[in-house]
Amino acid sequence: MIPGLLKSVVIFLHTMFASLIIYLSGIATRKGRVPSLLMDWWGRWFIRIGGWSVRVEGMEHLPGGGAILVSNHQSLVDIPLLVGVINRGAAFLAKRELGRIPLFGKAMTSAGNLFVDRDDPRDAIHLMRDAVRAIRGGKLIVVFAEGTRSGDGTIGEFKSGAFYLAQKAGVPVLPVYIDGGCRALPKGSLIFRPAELTVRILAPLPAESGTAFSKQEIALEARRRILAARDGEGARSGALL
Repeated sequence: MIPGLLKSVVIFLHTMFASLIIYLSGIATRKGRVPSLLMDWWGRWFIRIGGWSVRVEGMEHLPGGGAILVSNHQSLVDIPLLVGVINRGAAFLAKRELGRIPLFGKAMTSAGNLFVDRDDPRDAIHLMRDAVRAIRGGKLIVVFAEGTRSGDGTIGEFKSGAFYLAQKAGVPVLPVYIDGGCRALPKGSLIFRPAELTVRILAPLPAESGTAFSKQEIALEARRRILAARDGEGARSGALL
């Protein structure tokens, strides 16, 4: 087993190397598919180097086409965890600051990830257009609906933007419960620690829910399902369905 500090250094070097390859592949191919596949590779090896065991449930719920995956958020580990598990070139809708990280931000852009400046309404409009286009083209878009990381695993209120996007694109919303990231890399720490990671993909909220219910109601139902998954109750049918 690699000691914590050395593990952190190896993961950092792996991330920088992968970012360079992803960025250069984007320049060479001018298409998002190859960088997306390389991003999946980065995520899988990130988890392997970390030495974490991963429990995955609900992969059968992933549709063949585009959809929005709405997840809770615990740690910086969550992004490589999800791309490695989904392994289908999923993209993230993230805040603009992530895209400004040297080299890594360029790699994420090359792989088709989308960034928004939450203080600029015009930026949000452009992002929504790009996201709808990507989803209708078969892309899976992941959104951390709380808008920030939880330091202790608690699940905050969900912002409604992802659910508005699902309504516009006419695609299902899949709630996703993840756990363990806050122990693998506690908020504010740079040292990776041993942990067991969980990814539980829950049954989708159908696209037609967007026509009958408000985005706030869909957000409440998605959060309720994730809380139920955290508490071991599974993905029970809710009021929206």
